[in-house]
Amino acid sequence: MNRFYGMLLICALSIGCAALMTEQTYVRVDAPVTEKFIFSGVVYSIPEPREIRKIIILGEGKIQNIDIYARDGEFNWKGIKKIKDTITFPLEITMVANTNAIRILQKSVTGKGQIHTVEFYTVTSEDQ
Repeated sequence: MNRFYGMLLICALSIGCAALMTEQTYVRVDAPVTEKFIFSGVVYSIPEPREIRKIIILGEGKIQNIDIYARDGEFNWKGIKKIKDTITFPLEITMVANTNAIRILQKSVTGKGQIHTVEFYTVTSEDQ
């Protein structure tokens, strides 16, 4: 009986690992991105929540010391990434979140850079 459960576990793990290893292609979410300025940053949002796997932040120049959050519920925000070093654009960040908004807080103004927009991406399997 234990051998049966062992074989069943091996099969389940193999199928799960195969699903994770399936080639995935990023697809840009086809929805308008709106921006709303808040006290220390900007919220970039799309009309409805989607499973977001990657964002690309577009802008010009160089910026540093920003925090990036994804909306997790109506009023909750989940930290995605804190960047202290100087970055240039475009900035690509992989993530996994079911969200409709990204909040970018710029803790200090240094350099001459400006964020223009955020592009939202989801994934699709090659066999779809």
